[in-house]
Amino acid sequence: MSSSILPNASLEASAPTDTSSSNGTDSETRTDDGATNKIRRVDSSSAFVLQDTLKETFHPVPLPVPSGPVQKQLERVGARMSRGIKKKIQQKNTCLDWGAMLLPMLSWLRTYDFRNTLFGDIVAGLTVGIMVIPQSMSYAKLASLPVEYGLYSAFMPVFAYAFFGSSRQLAVGPVALVSLMLSTSLSHFVDPNENEAAYVTLAIQISMMVGFTYIILGALRLGFITIFLSHAVISGFTSGAAIIIGMSQIKYILGVSMKGSKQLHYLIGNIIEVIDQFDWKVFLMGSFFIFLLLIMKHVGKTYAKFSFLRALGPLAVTALAIIVTVVFDLDEKGIPVIGDIPSGLPEISINKWSGIGAGLVSFVDLIPTVLSISIVGFMESIAIAKQLAVKHQYELDSSQELLGLGMANLAGAMFSSYPVTGSFSRTAVNNETGAKSGISALVTASLVGMVLLFLTPLFERMPTSVLGAIVISGVLGLVDLQEGKFLYKVHKLDFLVWLVSFSGTMFAGVESGLVIAVLLSLLLVLYESAYPHLPMIGRLPGTNVYRNIKQYPNATTYDGLVMCRIDAPIYFANTQNIREKLNKYELVAERDAMEAMKDKSDEGEDNKDSPISFDMLNSLTYFTKVHFIVIDMSPVSHIDTSGVHLLEEMHRDYQKRGLQMCLCNPNHYVMEKLFSSGLADKIGTNYIYCNTHDAVKDCLKEIENKSGGNSPGSVTKDEEGPIGLELGSESNTLKQRTPGNANDDHV
Repeated sequence: MSSSILPNASLEASAPTDTSSSNGTDSETRTDDGATNKIRRVDSSSAFVLQDTLKETFHPVPLPVPSGPVQKQLERVGARMSRGIKKKIQQKNTCLDWGAMLLPMLSWLRTYDFRNTLFGDIVAGLTVGIMVIPQSMSYAKLASLPVEYGLYSAFMPVFAYAFFGSSRQLAVGPVALVSLMLSTSLSHFVDPNENEAAYVTLAIQISMMVGFTYIILGALRLGFITIFLSHAVISGFTSGAAIIIGMSQIKYILGVSMKGSKQLHYLIGNIIEVIDQFDWKVFLMGSFFIFLLLIMKHVGKTYAKFSFLRALGPLAVTALAIIVTVVFDLDEKGIPVIGDIPSGLPEISINKWSGIGAGLVSFVDLIPTVLSISIVGFMESIAIAKQLAVKHQYELDSSQELLGLGMANLAGAMFSSYPVTGSFSRTAVNNETGAKSGISALVTASLVGMVLLFLTPLFERMPTSVLGAIVISGVLGLVDLQEGKFLYKVHKLDFLVWLVSFSGTMFAGVESGLVIAVLLSLLLVLYESAYPHLPMIGRLPGTNVYRNIKQYPNATTYDGLVMCRIDAPIYFANTQNIREKLNKYELVAERDAMEAMKDKSDEGEDNKDSPISFDMLNSLTYFTKVHFIVIDMSPVSHIDTSGVHLLEEMHRDYQKRGLQMCLCNPNHYVMEKLFSSGLADKIGTNYIYCNTHDAVKDCLKEIENKSGGNSPGSVTKDEEGPIGLELGSESNTLKQRTPGNANDDHV
């Protein structure tokens, strides 16, 4: 190359405005008098010359040193600030702070404003308690457990989460999705109708194992695991599971007795088999309750002054059904009711922890159920908890949330509970009614305890169709078909992922659907990683900025050069794709240049007055070949040994074919790898630039020098921008191209 390689060599300003390199960062510094200094290339003597150059380039103006009274005043202020900072640092290590890490309740309790927030917490706790009592019994039936176990699951786990949970608004307890997963998993091993005691024991053991799983994941700081589940995957899985849940409750609305299933087509087949048992009285009652619940929920969401209807809906319908049943003796006229519910607090169930599997199933066979419930439960809980933490401006630690859910499930397993997690619907109600702390959870659990002690006989004559109606109305909001429409319109690949997750959950089962969802998420991560964005770039007219030519069709490219940008780390998973794209872009550039030369030759044949000479044809032929591959590495944050070998192999291949690779703006880490591997010396440190603009200018100069007597002129400014050519005859001008569809990559 013809120009100096010193890192702080001065270069005249070549653009009328101060512009940036391709990654949006400025590669030039401007002095007080308006002159511009540019860092051109990396010095071969050091891999870290850019930092030293910046130190030499900037000349900060020294500030005046205060003296006299001003100096003494500043010293006193500085001393006070220093003492304050030191005091705050010392305060961080108090026993209370360490205790708050183990018991998050201490973090908000010490600053709790009893006067202004206690009333709101009590109202919220009572409201959620009224809502969870009928819901928990419904979800217990969904889990194929006696209804009292739903109340047990809304009692002790809620107390435990109030102390150990990090979210101040999350309403923990039984939820529909976990209840369905528990039922479909354990029903493979034990029939709950034939061996209820063994089934209950397995449910409690699953709760214990889920609790320990959460605690281990939290201790290992693995709260980030849910980031690998994309929104499309979660939406598809949740929508499919909601339909399975709703269909499994149809038997309570139709008044039939049928076998359960975790697959939609089998559920539909089972309903058809027993449709002759259809009871119109039960159907009318169940349909009316579903309609009433949906109306109350809609009015509560739509009109702020009637928002209480959303929370009171389940209890109001339950009370109405019980009153109607008692007044008209519906249970004696064929309407099925819940029946006997034991009174009193849950018994201690630690003794049921021994003998995992209850002698009916091995520990290994229960692991898939435990993992699937843990993943789905945490995913459902952390989504709403993080949203509310941002709204109320406090920090939420995902790993601490794992510990809180783990303690809730572990405490529940000590007192006859099945697995619990955060509920979307109850958490929303808890927040809307004024919950500011875990005191609302304590109030909710206390209310459930009062019901267990004194009010269970009131629910014994509640129709089972009410339980089905509560579950169906609750899960209808989880079916998010609008999201599928949105994804189809915006991103077809995400829609395909949503559709596969949705269909897999409905037709392969909830556990299989979860596996499909997780695998899809991992495949998406691998796909995006293995196929990075690698666009061809061109110069925007009038600037030194180089951008994707597909996004900016008016960007200028040059014959003899391939300019591209790697928008991802270079590592073993994507090296093959990067190689293929660079080879493709080289062929595309040569093809476009050949077409341009053919057009020029045809133009010369048509023009009899000034035909193209043999020398001119040779010059044009020279320009149809690619001579430089300019790679902008600004976005490359990391490169591993496979990436280094890729660049080395491509450099070796380019050298054999007379091409030169130029690297632009690699970061500190990448530069260290290039120098330590010796690749920087093989490429040539004079071909490693600080910005794409300088690389393109020097490459065009070298093409100009090698093109012979018919070469274009030297690099100068023209009306088109910072890179131009002193035009000679029309026939021997280096071609500046405005690409059409040369780049097949996405924007």
